[in-house]
Amino acid sequence: MPSYVIYARKSTESEDRQVLSIPSQIRELERIAAREGIPVAEVLTESRSAKAPGRPVFSELFRRVAAGKVGGILCWKLDRLARNHLDTGTILQALAEGKLERIVTSDGVTTSNGNDRFMGLIQLGAATKFIDDLRANVKRGVRARAERGWMGGRPPLGYRNDPATKTIVKDPERFDLVRRMWDLLLSGTMRPEEIRCSANEEWGLRTPRLKRKGGNPLCRSLLYRMFANPFYMGMIGRQVGWTQIGAHPPMVTREEFDRVQEILDRPGRARSQKYRHAYTGLLRCGTCGCSVTAEVHFKPSGRRYTYYRCTHNKRHVPCAEAAVSEPELQAQIHRSLQRLEIPESALTFLNRRIERTLEGERARRAQVRATLNEAVDGLRREEQNLLSLRLRDLVDDATFLERRNALQGRRQALEARLEGRRMDSEAVGSLVARTLEFSSRVALLFAEGTTVQQRSVLEAVGLNCTLRGRKVALEFKNPFRMVAEAGSCRNWCSVVDDVRTWIEDRTEYFALPEWFIKEQKRTVPNLS
Repeated sequence: MPSYVIYARKSTESEDRQVLSIPSQIRELERIAAREGIPVAEVLTESRSAKAPGRPVFSELFRRVAAGKVGGILCWKLDRLARNHLDTGTILQALAEGKLERIVTSDGVTTSNGNDRFMGLIQLGAATKFIDDLRANVKRGVRARAERGWMGGRPPLGYRNDPATKTIVKDPERFDLVRRMWDLLLSGTMRPEEIRCSANEEWGLRTPRLKRKGGNPLCRSLLYRMFANPFYMGMIGRQVGWTQIGAHPPMVTREEFDRVQEILDRPGRARSQKYRHAYTGLLRCGTCGCSVTAEVHFKPSGRRYTYYRCTHNKRHVPCAEAAVSEPELQAQIHRSLQRLEIPESALTFLNRRIERTLEGERARRAQVRATLNEAVDGLRREEQNLLSLRLRDLVDDATFLERRNALQGRRQALEARLEGRRMDSEAVGSLVARTLEFSSRVALLFAEGTTVQQRSVLEAVGLNCTLRGRKVALEFKNPFRMVAEAGSCRNWCSVVDDVRTWIEDRTEYFALPEWFIKEQKRTVPNLS
């Protein structure tokens, strides 16, 4: 004979905050079953939202109803069974076909009778309408919050929601530590996995503790999601591609964020797990374009040898490139870096030229700064005018949002340039001097440096490094390319102006290795 079952469900979401807990529902339904003399064969429970189809316990229950194994259901309310149209149709169809005799709730009994099914349809429709209204209200609230520059939900690591002001503020316990992780990745002194281990073991960094989770060390996936999240550079609007400027304080600049993506976004990049190699992930095969990986071999004597070879990941591209030993590879890179060396006499001449250049630079930079300020003020006026038009209903919402986002994007780009130009002439001159000093010593620093230092040197100056025929082809990034071109013809007169102009107008990330800056603070002329 078909049996009766108790079905109790509670979601953890907001629409169920006033609903009885599952044990309370079961107790009430057992009382109803005892009062009505209904034999209960089984109790089914589920902690899932009913706003969308796909609940496994509900699906299994109605599979048994269709097979004639369940004749009746006891539940607290009909909305415990369904809050979406598909499940509503499943319930009503089972009643109409007589496969389900009745549904007993605290409000009454729903049978296969047409009047009962009609009243059940109204109750289930009201439950679905409640979800639809709730969804619309939540989306409207998220849009209104986003228009004010605030992201909905829980912010990423380093930030927290302020319940008093309903804004996003810096997390005083974690903001500086997370910024330190960005700095370490940008400096090139540590790899992401090493940064994660330091944060967990040395700094004691933990995720925020919540009601049911949190307080855990950082996992690898969280670290990479953090470094790829545009929220840290001040952007919100995940649904529309992170195009809107947020009102929260950014942790990194757009330039720093783009540099991190360049460091991490290397398809097929080799990441050694057992050994720490200087050049894995920096070289590509010149024949097939695959990454170059490192292999460690041990001789019977116990001596260790490291070879670099193509990974041959592109099976459809024939590649017969031979491996090259690490000492030979190192020697070739060292010879390439020697092209950046600047003679001592030329370096002294360049430092004097930097000092003379600073004198006429202040007036020009002030004029450029004034021009940028004027352009930013003009964009702010346009935003105010656009807002006035919207308040008078002269433009619709779609046009207003599209135009406002475009104006904000242009203003942010100009403000970023203006922020970059806040570096005064003396600071620019000091950076030019340090760059030329680094270039003059780069080959020696590479030859005498540790594995981490050698890697950071190659990342700082190298571009499109390829290995073909056991030979390394190495291009130089700017501004080191300018130094190499000037050194090839011994034309040092214009290199100071070229490097200074590039540093002022650069659009990509540029930084000397942090360990070199600390070492040279007392040796490089202090022009600031």
